[in-house]
Amino acid sequence: MEDVGKYYEAALIDSADGIQFKVYSSSHPKGFIIAKPKYIPCGTLDLVGLKKRFLFGKCMFRFNLFNKKESVEKNLAAIRKKFPYYIYECKKHRNWFLGVPEGKVEKFYDTKKGFQELLKVPVEDLDPYLKAVREMTGILNDAGISNENLGISHSTLLGNYTPGKSDMDILIFGIENGWKAVKHLETRSHPALKWKSEQDWARYFRDRIVSEVYSEQEYAKNMARKRDDGFIDGNVFSLFCIEEGKGWYNWEEEHEPLGTVKISGTVKDARYSIVRPGFYELENTKILEGHKEVPVKRIVTWARPFALQAKEGEKVEACGLLEKVKGKEEYYQLVLGYFDTYTSDRGKKEYMKALI
Repeated sequence: MEDVGKYYEAALIDSADGIQFKVYSSSHPKGFIIAKPKYIPCGTLDLVGLKKRFLFGKCMFRFNLFNKKESVEKNLAAIRKKFPYYIYECKKHRNWFLGVPEGKVEKFYDTKKGFQELLKVPVEDLDPYLKAVREMTGILNDAGISNENLGISHSTLLGNYTPGKSDMDILIFGIENGWKAVKHLETRSHPALKWKSEQDWARYFRDRIVSEVYSEQEYAKNMARKRDDGFIDGNVFSLFCIEEGKGWYNWEEEHEPLGTVKISGTVKDARYSIVRPGFYELENTKILEGHKEVPVKRIVTWARPFALQAKEGEKVEACGLLEKVKGKEEYYQLVLGYFDTYTSDRGKKEYMKALI
């Protein structure tokens, strides 16, 4: 395990090829940064099914992995053909990751420094969107988080936001600070803060047919209690917790994929469910489908929807990739959200829910 460096989750980097990436993890293999393309200059690649935007003085593709499978496969193939170094074939995982070699980083956008610059602007000189950002960070201050441990990213940092539509992306540095924020927001009442109710999420479920593995009631209960996304003065905000110091993830361990399985278990420790990659330590596990019975040590999460999905002591059910991991010890884990889920059948099957 290595110290978490400056390339932390939700930060932005520009590559030497003019592509802007969103850092997808706070843990990385040596020399490579796990990240998703965010904006790609038009004409750089032959891409399909993507919207275009005028940004940074250029026509840019807004890269999107939440698209039709055929479009995603074609776009990834285009990247692999012209820029093969943006795909990391990890022998130890027997899988691949998107990202940027450190040697291809042209610019890193410092989220902490950007927030400190925002603080220099008098509140009365800010537009309503940035005033709402300041109001949200003020609420985080009330939770005991100093401005030195906060950052802003994406359109909030770059200034290319659309008020009322763009998310406010606020970074909180340190797991302890992240939990301070969550606990505070679970109990805090503020006139500018709004959360979707169970009724709102149930209506969303009915309108969008979100999932075949959740009942309407299960989905509404799982979503309504989360406090990492909400509304402040009518603007959507997203909170990202950044792990600092020695990261928990070990890139030197060997991962043997064993197939798609469904499991149940009880959450023993959810401390790292707030970061990416994150995990839930389990006990009393049972394999329901897909493999013979083995003890599953934890559920590892690579995708944001699985963050804060369950609390300690709760029973959970999940479907994902079962791995046998070999390092200082040998154990089994279930993984959700690897990049290959965007193009594989497993992606449609993956889920995690608290049985509440």
